Amino acid sequence: MYLKPNISISSTIEVIKNKIKTSTPFCLSRFGDGEISILLQNQNKHIDEKKICKDWGYQYPNELKLFYQDVIPILTKSLKNSDIIGIMDPNTPMLPPGYYREDTWSLKKEFINFLGIDSSTLTICDHMIARSPELGNINNFKNIIQGKDLHIISSNKKQLEEKKLSKILECNVTITNHPYDINFNNRDSILNSFKHIKSNIVITGTSLNKDYGVILKNNYNKIVIDLGATLDAWAGEMSRPWFNNKQSYLVI
Repeated sequence: MYLKPNISISSTIEVIKNKIKTSTPFCLSRFGDGEISILLQNQNKHIDEKKICKDWGYQYPNELKLFYQDVIPILTKSLKNSDIIGIMDPNTPMLPPGYYREDTWSLKKEFINFLGIDSSTLTICDHMIARSPELGNINNFKNIIQGKDLHIISSNKKQLEEKKLSKILECNVTITNHPYDINFNNRDSILNSFKHIKSNIVITGTSLNKDYGVILKNNYNKIVIDLGATLDAWAGEMSRPWFNNKQSYLVI
């Protein structure tokens, strides 16, 4: 009934490595509890709608409906057009046992079909792949990108630059700053900047702007990996409690 992963983390990484080796456009987009709650218009009562409206530049409650109207097509586009999507594995080793709840971390197949997406065609890996040692640990990520140039889109530009990622990854690393006040009505400058990205590989940590990956793949032939909050850990920003313990291997 609910979506669950149908490809392992190790197999997903092999797909990514092959796409990089052959310079084949590709997009991995991950959907966590926030994206899922928004797609459901908070039917699971999981998000604070007042806070999320404030964070994304909408007046609550008058513009709550407008917020959903703006963001749901973006999330749906990414769900439909990404090569692999991330949905939480009920047995993910990256989080404590008992943390997973279906109505928070997954979507029913009939709801996916309602969105106009054939759920049977989706290739799904564990949402937590970005925080797995295999992908999220910077030293293992280095092996995956095989010395190819890398571009990052993140609000942590300054902090990431201080980490000297080019030296760690042994490749050329460039970064686009993604301001915290970007919303769905003022992001033209970011979208226009995509044409200037020279690297074939792009990693993103841009919250609800999940369609960036699809746009970069389809319009600019990029290989895009949604790393989300892992880029916070790389920047030394402890935005998740697990970065201090269970997922400390992500922190640079």
